[in-house]
Parts: sequence; C-alpha cells; structure tokens
Amino acid sequence: MDTCAIYHAYPKRDWFASFEKLDGGLVSLGDSHTFHMKGIGTFHIKLLNGMMRELKDMRYVPQLKKKNMISIGALKAQRLRETLKEGILKMFSDSSVVLKSIQCNNLYYLKGSAVI
Repeated sequence: MDTCAIYHAYPKRDWFASFEKLDGGLVSLGDSHTFHMKGIGTFHIKLLNGMMRELKDMRYVPQLKKKNMISIGALKAQRLRETLKEGILKMFSDSSVVLKSIQCNNLYYLKGSAVI
C-alpha cells in the first residue's frame, strides 16, 4: 500500500493491530455506494518520514478490495484538527502534524504504508 485516500475503512482483516468483529452497520462513500461493515479496530501506518501512527476505530469493509480510506470526520472525532493549503491537507494534534496528504484528482492521498 503506497497511498490511501482519506476516509475510514480498510479491506484487509490481517492489517488490523486489534480487531472486534461486528455484524452490521453501513459505510457510505461519497459516490452514494454503501458497504457492510464487518468489524472495527486499530490500524498502524508508517509514514514516509519513518513516523508510526495509530488510527483507532477504523472500520473493516472487505468489499472495498483495493482502497484503504480514512475519514477526516473520524480523525476529528479523535480531536485532531485539519488545515488545507495549496493542495496539502495536514491533520494536527496540538502543534504536531500527525498525518499529511497531497491532493490528486479531488482526493487526498497519504504517503505511507500499512504496518502488518
């Protein structure tokens, strides 16, 4: 996984560091598609600068297949705040940049990789 769009769902069960199986709930995408959520858990990513980040309450959605998505709303619920300037989206905790993504074709891509 070299890039992932900023939403909140992951298709690979084995990428979760912690996991709770759920049977129910829907995840809605911007194009009006909905998919069934099969679990929730913690996900670790390694950014290109080598920093490790833990994302909590991420949804397991196997139907997504090829995309990993993180919700800005879900990140804000974890008390992160965002800035957007010149096609770069940054998520902050206090004064530290937690995640940084770059705009491409109206989506924001996080440069990093899953820690399995």
